[in-house]
Amino acid sequence: MNRELESIFFLPIWIGTWIEKRIGQGVKGVISYVVIYFIVTTFLFIITNGIEVWVIDQMFSFFNTYLLLGMLYVFFIYWKKQKT
Repeated sequence: MNRELESIFFLPIWIGTWIEKRIGQGVKGVISYVVIYFIVTTFLFIITNGIEVWVIDQMFSFFNTYLLLGMLYVFFIYWKKQKT
C-alpha cells in the first residue's frame, strides 16, 4: 500500500525530500513545508481569482487538496518511516 501511495503523492514526497535534505525532518522542516504550502496555494488563488470557469476552479481546488493530503502523508507516514 505504501508503494501505491508513494506513486500517487510523488510531488509532495519530492518536496519533502528536498526540505529534508536542506533543513531536516524536525520542527523547522515541518514549518518550512507548511510555509511553502501556503505560498503555493496563495499564489494559485491569486492567479485564478478572476477566472469564472468552474472547471479551472475545481482543478485548482483538487490540486490544493492533493498538496494538503500529500503534505500530511509526508509528515505522518513518509518521514516517520525514514526515521525507523
